[in-house]
Amino acid sequence: MKDTEMNNGSNDIHSSEEEVRRITEKLNSADTVAKDPRKRKEIIKTLLIVFLAAMLILTFFSNTIMNRALAEITTQSVTSGKLTERIRGMGVVEAEQSYEVTFDGSRNVETISVKAGQKVTEGDVLFVLGSGKEQSLTAAEDELAALEYEYSKMLLNAPADYSSENQEIRNAAEDLEQSIQRRDAALAAKNSSAQALAQYKSDKEEAAGLSAQKDKLTAAINAIDSDDYTNAPAELMGDLPTLKNSWQSAENEYSAAYEIYTSAVGTGDAETALADCNAKDAKRNEAKSSYDTAKSEIRSGLASQLSDTEAKLSTVNSRISAYENSSPAGGMSYEDCVADVQAKQRTLENLRINLAKTQNTNNIAQQQYDLDLENKRGIIEKKKQAIEDLRGSSAPVEVVSKYSGTVRTVSVKPNDMTAAGVPLAVIDLDNAGFKLKVSVTAEQAAKVDVGTAAKVVNNWSGDVRAVVSDISSDTESPSKRVMTFSVTGAVSGGSYLEVSIPLSQDDYSAIVPKSAVYSDQDGDFVYKVRSKNTPLGNRYYAERVSVTVLASDDSSSAVSGNISGSDSVIVAFSKPVKPGDQVRLKSK
Repeated sequence: MKDTEMNNGSNDIHSSEEEVRRITEKLNSADTVAKDPRKRKEIIKTLLIVFLAAMLILTFFSNTIMNRALAEITTQSVTSGKLTERIRGMGVVEAEQSYEVTFDGSRNVETISVKAGQKVTEGDVLFVLGSGKEQSLTAAEDELAALEYEYSKMLLNAPADYSSENQEIRNAAEDLEQSIQRRDAALAAKNSSAQALAQYKSDKEEAAGLSAQKDKLTAAINAIDSDDYTNAPAELMGDLPTLKNSWQSAENEYSAAYEIYTSAVGTGDAETALADCNAKDAKRNEAKSSYDTAKSEIRSGLASQLSDTEAKLSTVNSRISAYENSSPAGGMSYEDCVADVQAKQRTLENLRINLAKTQNTNNIAQQQYDLDLENKRGIIEKKKQAIEDLRGSSAPVEVVSKYSGTVRTVSVKPNDMTAAGVPLAVIDLDNAGFKLKVSVTAEQAAKVDVGTAAKVVNNWSGDVRAVVSDISSDTESPSKRVMTFSVTGAVSGGSYLEVSIPLSQDDYSAIVPKSAVYSDQDGDFVYKVRSKNTPLGNRYYAERVSVTVLASDDSSSAVSGNISGSDSVIVAFSKPVKPGDQVRLKSK
């Protein structure tokens, strides 16, 4: 910007010189001037004066315009000397201990006798509560009704029913008794009917074989009737599957020939196609006749075999039934009867064990249920007594302070309803002392020990004292620490205190105002003023100088870097500047 403004000023000067030159040429070209040398000198003299005046005016306004466009700065000289580093902080005073004033019940707040900041002593009346009779009584009666409803439902609990289990046990006992009788009868007849038993076993085996043969014959006849030999026994089908395939092939050939014939009707090839169609028809009929004849013969033979098999099976089953009906064990061997008795004994025993377990579990559950029922009955009786107490109580209640202290907050208003556990007020206990918490950097905290006394800056009464009692990590900002002060004197909870702790005092060669120190991602720095002489006067520029802050107090910082006591630093700008920008000094 400054280069542009200077160029504009130079352009104005060149324009003026050009204008003077044109005027001079015009005058020189005039005949009247050429004839009078004295007038010509006077004119040239006048023009030179005008030219110099114009240059002075343009130079003045050019500097003025340029200066107005520059940032105006305020500077301060770098000094040296002693500097005391301090930690400063401000916070809200809190009581070391406090307690919440509560009322266990629902009542109307009639009177509030205290306000925030008021001193109270033990026994002072804080609140006066109305009877709360209507609301509390209604709520208690509703609760009693709900309890009695739940109790009535519990009385409807049905007792345990074991009739089904007992019936299963009786049935199992009867089955066991019958098995025992069959076992005893089988033992008595074991040696007297060995031949009959052997015949019985043989008949059972023969009956199984005949049944299998009957099923196979039935499947074969069904396959013939349905012309489906997919699952038919192959050994009983003979050539039927082959004959069926031959017939179906001849049928397909005839269908193809017939289609050719119908397509050739009306043409010269129809007669040949007809002859081929007739030949295929004769072949089809012959194959069908062979297949039907074979089906009839094989089915007839299978039907005869099925009839014989069914007759034999009926005879064998009659002998088996006769033996089983005459056998005292129902056809079971003695060994089978023994195994049957053992199985039924295990079944009966398992049923009895399971019933005992179920009864034991239900007995425990019943005892727990009886306890719950008794507890519910006790709760109902207590609720009834509480309702009676509410009906007989109507006097207001005074809520008094349990301790001496200062009221921090009052949380209710007149006509509010109290609730169990909800505080009405919070009282700070004066005799427990007060504390102040201030957040500081980890570096500052490392320079202070517990027990260090701090100066209270806004100590108007003169008797407030603050001593560091604890230094802990800041949970909200891990890079910081929380410094806790124990505060004594004329102070109350909720007030603001500002504290200051002097750390050390040393001599430093470069001290600048704290407002002159800036920080960015590259670290701390200051803007030093650099001057430059020009034909138009001194020019001032902002130069960035990186520094290291060695110590700080309330207003100043001791720094090290490329800076000395002969330098001036910028402490304020009229608008933002960048390193190297031209600036103008603020008028004194």
